[in-house]
Amino acid sequence: MAFSQLTFADHMLPGACKARHTFPNGWSISVVAGPEDSGLYGRIGQDTFEVAVIRPNGNMLEDVIVWQTPIQITSLMHLIEML
Repeated sequence: MAFSQLTFADHMLPGACKARHTFPNGWSISVVAGPEDSGLYGRIGQDTFEVAVIRPNGNMLEDVIVWQTPIQITSLMHLIEML
């Protein structure tokens, strides 16, 4: 799985977008980005994203991973696939 395969939709925040993918091992990734004043730690125009990793039990890891590029997210997705 790679970043380019994520399907983005509108986020509840105006001008923001979101994607979520659940891997066969039960882990999930949530990727969001928004405009400058959205409060999100990813900017659509700068091609950076805020990422949350969710355990199979539904609990998120301790904190989000901020300002991630598509290449960094693809690397993270490969690591999650190996869990």
